Amino acid sequence: MEVWEKIAGILKPEEIEANKLPPMLLPPDSMLCAEKIKGCRLIVEQNRIIGEIHIPARPHQQEKRIVFIWWNSNLLFVDPDGEAGECIERVKNMRPHHADGADDLLLDFYLALIMDDLSHIQNMEERISGLEQMVLDNRTDKFIRQMSQLRKELNQHNRYYAQMNDMVATLQENTTDLLDECSSSRLQYILRRLNRLQEETQMLREYASQVSSEYQAQVDLGQNRIMKLLTIVTTIFMPLSLIAGWYGMNFANMPELHWAYGYPAVIVLSALIVGGCIYYFKKKRYW
Repeated sequence: MEVWEKIAGILKPEEIEANKLPPMLLPPDSMLCAEKIKGCRLIVEQNRIIGEIHIPARPHQQEKRIVFIWWNSNLLFVDPDGEAGECIERVKNMRPHHADGADDLLLDFYLALIMDDLSHIQNMEERISGLEQMVLDNRTDKFIRQMSQLRKELNQHNRYYAQMNDMVATLQENTTDLLDECSSSRLQYILRRLNRLQEETQMLREYASQVSSEYQAQVDLGQNRIMKLLTIVTTIFMPLSLIAGWYGMNFANMPELHWAYGYPAVIVLSALIVGGCIYYFKKKRYW
C-alpha cells in the first residue's frame, strides 16, 4: 500500500514481513508468538493502541489468540488461529449501521467475539444440571473428574470476561476523543454485556459449588450408613463376646461346666440377646 488510510487487514504471524507494513502497524515481537499470549490486555501508546486477546478452550474447540493494532484509521488483526477471520464474517452478517472507521470495526469485532457466548454459558449450566441429577441418582463414578473439568472451564471464562471487561474499559478511557456519540453508546453496551456474561459465569461457579456440596453430603450420608451398620453389628455381638469370654475361663468351680444343659442354655441365651437387640433397633428405627 502506498497510502495507509482506512485499511483493515487480517494476517497470519508468518505473513507480517511479506506485506511490508508501516512500523506503527507492526506488533511487538512477543505478540507474534501465540504461546506467549496468556490473557487479554490493552497497551495504549502515543500514536497507536495494541490489544491481545486469549480466548479459553471450549468443548470441541481449542483455545485461540488474537492481536490487533489500531493506528489512525487503520486496523490490523494478527490471527494465528483463524478466529479473527470468523469474527469478521460475523460482522458482515450483522445489521448494517453507520460504520466508517477503525473504531466502528473494532466495536463490531468485540460484539462478534462475544455474540454466541451466552449460549455457551447455557450449555455449561446444562452440564452442571446433569451432574446434579447424577448425584441425586447416586451415579457418581465420574462425578469428580467431570466437575473438576467444568469448574476449570468456569474459572477460565470468569477470568476471560473480567480481563475483557477491563480491556474495553481501558479502551473507553483512552479513546474519548476518537469516538462519536454513537460509538460511545455502543461501547457502553459492550461493557454491560461483558458484565452480564461475567455475572452469569460467577453464578454458575456458585451453582457448581452447591452441586459439589451436594455430592459431598451424599458421600457423607453413605459413610454414615456404613458406620451405623457397623455400630449396630458391633453392639449386637458385644454381649456375645462377653459371654464367650466369661465361659471361656474354665474355672474349676463353674457350675455350668458340668451341667448337662449348659451348652444349649448358652446357645438359647445368645439367640435371645441377638433377637432382643434386633427388635430394639427396629423399634427405635435405628435399622
